[in-house]
Amino acid sequence: MTAAEAKGLRTAKELEGHLVWLDTFTPAALGVLAIASGIYTYLGVTSLLEDIGAMSFFAAVAYSVAVSVGIFVFWSYMLRLLPSMRSAGGFIGLTISTIVGSLAIIAMSSWLNAAALAGSAAVEQHLARTVQDYQTALEQAHDIALSG
Repeated sequence: MTAAEAKGLRTAKELEGHLVWLDTFTPAALGVLAIASGIYTYLGVTSLLEDIGAMSFFAAVAYSVAVSVGIFVFWSYMLRLLPSMRSAGGFIGLTISTIVGSLAIIAMSSWLNAAALAGSAAVEQHLARTVQDYQTALEQAHDIALSG
């Protein structure tokens, strides 16, 4: 065995040790992050639904659970598969899949998370500003009509 091969073997063993250590808490960390996203998604969905009945509750729970599971499974697969890619084509393909999946997760949950964090006060403020703009436009139109 050459010196370069021995060094490569030592590096591989060291990396394997780091991966074993990371595998001990990565699922728990992903689970916590997915659950937190699911909670805010639930709050966002419930703030957007107008009905407060059981059907809305179950719809919000189902959607937030789906978001949580989707995030957990997606990142679990990506973290397991990406290091296993041996060819450039496979690595590039999986990297593109990771980017597309990340954008899908953002599209699926972030606006609901923002709605949950902003709450109804932000919606009311937006509506008040919109009504004020309409009132100003109506008053201008009225003044123009009277001057004519």
